Amino acid sequence: MKFADKMKLYRRQKGWTQQDVAERLLISRKTISSWENGRSYPDIFMLVQISDLYHVSLDDLLREDHEMINNYKEEHTMNAKKDNTFTISYIINFLSCIYFLLQTIGLVKTTSLSSIWRVVLGVMFGIALLNVYYLISKCDWKKFKGQEKVGVIITLIIITVLLMKISDYRFNISDSYNNGRDFGIGFVTAIKSIAFVALIWLYPQFKKRKG
Repeated sequence: MKFADKMKLYRRQKGWTQQDVAERLLISRKTISSWENGRSYPDIFMLVQISDLYHVSLDDLLREDHEMINNYKEEHTMNAKKDNTFTISYIINFLSCIYFLLQTIGLVKTTSLSSIWRVVLGVMFGIALLNVYYLISKCDWKKFKGQEKVGVIITLIIITVLLMKISDYRFNISDSYNNGRDFGIGFVTAIKSIAFVALIWLYPQFKKRKG
């Protein structure tokens, strides 16, 4: 018997409607309907809750439904790939932050480099920018509580101020040239700040996914 048919059977044995089950599992009735019609499957966490709700083992829920088992295998493989990609992206961001820090404190000076190397560093900065965007877009923001979100914002502000202070930036709005230069400095500082914030606040997710 397939999982969808088991869901119908167990619910009817309890004399419950789809809405009754949805309220007990704290999900929508539409989700229950989707499970019972075989359009989708619950995740592992929800599968445990279903097992407890109907007092049946996970083995009973999964047995005979090879399509469902294959679905979980594919989902596991996909999640593993996502975790590996996230891990690599975090490591790249870590290396980028090291370079940003060395550049900010003056140990790496681009002015003394040839034009070719400055172009190479420009390309690397562009890659770092895209990597930061990817890293932030793939993190699990649902795990951040209200206080943590406030902490992220405060950290961003503090790091931005520190980077500007260490580099001793002086903004000048006297002419269009300086306007463009100051805009560029502000943009680069913002990217550096976001990279450092991601390095700090996404470390727990990196550690978990790496493990």
